[in-house]
Amino acid sequence: MGILIVAAVATAIGFLLILLIGKGQPISPASPTNLAREGHGEMAWVRAYGIEGLQRLLLMLFTEMGFNAERSERGAASVDLFANDPTPIRGGRLYVHGVLGAPGVPTDADEVRNMIESARAEFVGKAVLVVLGTFTTDARDAARGNPIDLIDGDDLSRLVRKHMPQAFAQRKI
Repeated sequence: MGILIVAAVATAIGFLLILLIGKGQPISPASPTNLAREGHGEMAWVRAYGIEGLQRLLLMLFTEMGFNAERSERGAASVDLFANDPTPIRGGRLYVHGVLGAPGVPTDADEVRNMIESARAEFVGKAVLVVLGTFTTDARDAARGNPIDLIDGDDLSRLVRKHMPQAFAQRKI
């Protein structure tokens, strides 16, 4: 019985020491307190890498998802990625347009309509509009019934967590 008491006291002291030593240590970047810094969403860390970082992220993400990148072009605040899904029957050509955008400003319907027209001009089967922030209700309405998927910051975060967990945890691309 005496050894059980000694073991319980030693365990309690060990946990107390861990808590005291860990106080003031840096928190993991994947901890819930660091996920949404400054109220700009979970993917706000991508902004620090600029448009080159968004391009790298989209290339890596879609490659990890099984797409073959054909070409990628970068503008001042947007990225165009053309990829091919080699899967028989459901595969085909994909046009991904990533927009860095201003923090806190939702993407509007005009951007969605421009994306639909660009996808038609490029003769692709499916278009994907990726933003780090959110979409307005009008933007979601404009996409309805068209071969376009809207991926906002929350959806992008889920995809990156699923297909690139190391990059998401370390906030590195």
